[in-house]
Amino acid sequence: MKKIYMCSALLVMLAGCQQTDMQEDKEVNSAVPESMEASIAIKGTLDEGKEVILETTVKQGSQLVNEADEVLFEVRKSGHDKRDMLEAKNTGSGKYQVMHTFTEQGKYIVVAHVTAKGLHVMPEKEVVIPEHEAQGASIHPSTDVSIEFQSNPVKAGSSSMFAATVKLDGKPLTNADVNFEVWKDGSEESHFTKAEDDGNGRYENKVSFVEAGTYKVQVHVEKDEVHEHQLQTIQVN
Repeated sequence: MKKIYMCSALLVMLAGCQQTDMQEDKEVNSAVPESMEASIAIKGTLDEGKEVILETTVKQGSQLVNEADEVLFEVRKSGHDKRDMLEAKNTGSGKYQVMHTFTEQGKYIVVAHVTAKGLHVMPEKEVVIPEHEAQGASIHPSTDVSIEFQSNPVKAGSSSMFAATVKLDGKPLTNADVNFEVWKDGSEESHFTKAEDDGNGRYENKVSFVEAGTYKVQVHVEKDEVHEHQLQTIQVN
């Protein structure tokens, strides 16, 4: 009887140890990462043959995700199998953008494929490109935005003053949100510099370049319903 009693006590002790280990493991594995969310916005005028900005903002909980592993925009016309896969650029503040032109009127499906922190989300947005109305039938007045870009000679290791004169229907456009997006030709990374308004439709700021080469400069202009941009190439010596 004594031997049986000792074995029973040992079994009770082992069961207690196993239960403790299981509880500890359960606590360790109970941490679940916060879900990731992404939204899609279209910046620009939705019109046939007009370039717009496809943008997604990525968040995990209340935090912006600024270092996604990959962000691709899938664009497909409704009822068609053909689709374009466009790689988006990180523009900061949890935003990723790519330029795209809808070449035909009709309904499109835009999907943002976002991979970050071991998670993957695929927000979807329906985009409608309207048919052109007959001349004189539109109830919206037409607008003409012009962007004139200027820069000083650009040298590597120094900064250069960039300026853009913006006009709407021939008149200076003031109080707009104007940014210079700059990236080296062939690079996937771009940098934005906000331009300051002088009150007369001229926006300027200094932009620095670390190394020589060919660069792209995209001027982004936004105000109310105005969403325009202009692309040019510059050489940094």
